[in-house]
Amino acid sequence: MVLIYVDDIAIAGKRIPRIVLFKQNLLKDFEITDLGKMKFILGIQATQDRSNYLIFLNQSAYITQILARFGMLDAKPVSTPLAVKHSLSTSQSPSSEAELNEYSNFSGGIHYLSLVGSLLYTTQTCLDIQFSVNLIAQFSENPGISHLEAAKCILYYLKRTQEFSLVLDHQGRGTVNIVRWTDSDWAGDVDSRHSVGGFVFDVARGYVSWSSKK
Repeated sequence: MVLIYVDDIAIAGKRIPRIVLFKQNLLKDFEITDLGKMKFILGIQATQDRSNYLIFLNQSAYITQILARFGMLDAKPVSTPLAVKHSLSTSQSPSSEAELNEYSNFSGGIHYLSLVGSLLYTTQTCLDIQFSVNLIAQFSENPGISHLEAAKCILYYLKRTQEFSLVLDHQGRGTVNIVRWTDSDWAGDVDSRHSVGGFVFDVARGYVSWSSKK
């Protein structure tokens, strides 16, 4: 299996000699740098436990970077990505110059879209924040204080859980079970009264796909 993103390549296979041969063939036509066993790719740390056939993926280094970028390194961690009080709606968006000024003073220079984009990138391995990030992203056009508070809460949660990893497990030879979990609320969106649904796919005891949206 070969994964390619621009100039980053990851190669995986059952037999090391075949991987070596593949890299040798690449070298015949392209100038490449062999970094050896994969440790990082696109900001994601990859750790292998060969004896137990496990792969651990996490973005702890990237999370530290965004905590520093938004001045949250000393923030108090929380145990959930979204507080119960955060029932968000467009009614909390600024609707006057005074409210815009109040939001500007509260934000302390934090660019809401930049924060949302950074959080979206962490959902590659942090599926537990998928719903919360999807929710705050809906207010990117005109965020208010409550929306920014909810976005910061996700950062506080990531600070608490940044060492957690997405684990890719395995099953016995010849056995690949595919399991799907799904759920939705009932007209949970305050503004549109649309339902919000989500799903997670588990292939061979490893989560490979997840989503949350209206």
